[in-house]
Amino acid sequence: QHYYITNNLSVAMFAYEEEYNFALSLVKEASCLFTPAYNSHKNVETKESSSDLVTETDKAIEDLISSKVKEKYPEHGFIGEETVSADGKIVFDDRPTWIVDPIDGTMNFVHCYPHTCIVIGFTVLKTVQFGVIYNPVLDQLFTGRLGFGAQLNGFPLQVTGETKLNKSLLICEMGGKRDAQTMAIKTQNMAAVCSEPDACHGLRMQGSAALNICAVACGAADGYWESGMHIWDIAAASVILTEAGGVVLSPVVGEQLDLLKRRIVAASSVELGTVLRSKIQHVDFPSD
Repeated sequence: QHYYITNNLSVAMFAYEEEYNFALSLVKEASCLFTPAYNSHKNVETKESSSDLVTETDKAIEDLISSKVKEKYPEHGFIGEETVSADGKIVFDDRPTWIVDPIDGTMNFVHCYPHTCIVIGFTVLKTVQFGVIYNPVLDQLFTGRLGFGAQLNGFPLQVTGETKLNKSLLICEMGGKRDAQTMAIKTQNMAAVCSEPDACHGLRMQGSAALNICAVACGAADGYWESGMHIWDIAAASVILTEAGGVVLSPVVGEQLDLLKRRIVAASSVELGTVLRSKIQHVDFPSD
């Protein structure tokens, strides 16, 4: 943190305010590509599976953000979904690093389902310093800065703080890996949290890891788990949730959350997160 003096009071300033404001301008500029394409015909390609899609708009938005970041901060690292998909390499080190998903929820984008967003996270020393997530369809701007809270369209975010499974609304996903063994584990996990005598209130699937975590951050849901997503899906959202009072955990007891391990439990409280990871089985994926 940096500090300035006003009226003899010491006021903390966010150390990465310049980068944060730049990220805000980038998501708004990227939305000018996103919005006209959302209701238009899309040229769609598949990546690892038939449910793992990419459009020309994903690529155009990432090209836009990447070029502007590299022009302004040539010494910074950059991790983008489409860049990694093209060359298969992630370099995640202690440098200031921009972590970008040009469209999280591409399947939703393709089908004009409104839970889809532009995601920018920023790390220093591998710690997420801020996250900016913008859903242009619903005009929802989620932001979080480490030590400075989280907001939705400028209003403070706060988790529900729910601790009980049987009072919780939860989110999960089917994901892109649909083989029989993986699907068996996923359906068992759903049954584990939905079965009496300690059944949750319900399960939802929104199709965007970033927005799922933000739903917990804003109190619309109480918990979320997933395996198979990537660092660009969760980095930005993780700081938004923790700054809203929630927790992000590894599903593996005793293991610290690793952004490259492709698995997460997000919850409104440590108590609920602990219950969730005791109930679910994680699916092993190769690390990013």
